[in-house]
Amino acid sequence: MASAPPSAPSLPGAPRVKRPRAVRWLLWTLAGAAVVTAGAVAAVYAGSEWILRRARQAPLEPLPVLAAPADLAEGERLAKIVGCWAGCHGMQGEGDVEAAPGIFSAVAPTLSAVLPLYSDAELARLVRYGVKRDGRTAIGMISGTFHPLGDEDLARIVAHLRRQPASPPVERERRMTLLGRLALVTGRWQASADEVDRAQPRWGNLPRRTPFEQGRYLVSITCTECHGFDLRGEAFEGSPSLAVVAAYRPEQFRHLLRTGEPLDGRDLGLMSWVAKNGFAHFTDAESDAIHAYLRAYHLEGRR
Repeated sequence: MASAPPSAPSLPGAPRVKRPRAVRWLLWTLAGAAVVTAGAVAAVYAGSEWILRRARQAPLEPLPVLAAPADLAEGERLAKIVGCWAGCHGMQGEGDVEAAPGIFSAVAPTLSAVLPLYSDAELARLVRYGVKRDGRTAIGMISGTFHPLGDEDLARIVAHLRRQPASPPVERERRMTLLGRLALVTGRWQASADEVDRAQPRWGNLPRRTPFEQGRYLVSITCTECHGFDLRGEAFEGSPSLAVVAAYRPEQFRHLLRTGEPLDGRDLGLMSWVAKNGFAHFTDAESDAIHAYLRAYHLEGRR
């Protein structure tokens, strides 16, 4: 019996199928795309981990020692206004989940479990510069907003928080999506240490003799978190420009800050919650100062 020709299939009876050139090209293209995609994902992951893990340098700045009852009461009020309480760490520092949908989620720690691990100077560095005790950046700490906090105000907040009874510590967890890592690598979103403008004046340590100066300080440590450092809104946050304040009279603006209710009565979502739980603690004079500063900033270009 004659042997099978060289082109015969290795399995008896199986037909030999030669893929069309277009199909082979498509398969090679898909394989190449998969390799490129895997490489890009690996690069994004590696780049984001480098950002998160590299050591940062920031000064250790001592805080004044304040423990008078009036300072502690003011520390509680300020803690609510800036969001240490009634914010990322829960209503009274017990810990809570902080999330940017599609970007990251993290458990903000129980403050009574974290504060004893830090000296006052180390806490000031964490809050103002976003740098933890191990030199790595924090994630989610709004240090770019907190950097202008005055020494005495920050000392009052810290003194108040240190006097709180211990709460059961929450279990720590942090998750970051691939989109979040890509935003981190491209600068679309920044780690806490990277969002700090160290050239910015520390408004809280400068004179606040006029409503404009007082408003500038309060805006810098509150409004910039969501509305951007130029106060013109953040697409990433979905927040509007604060030029809208021009439409408000002072008494209407006070109502907005206390209740979160705008002129047209809409539900402002997060802004409504922050207003009721945090900004409601502004005094009338502080609300009027914020209003005056925002109008001057947007209408007159004053800084």
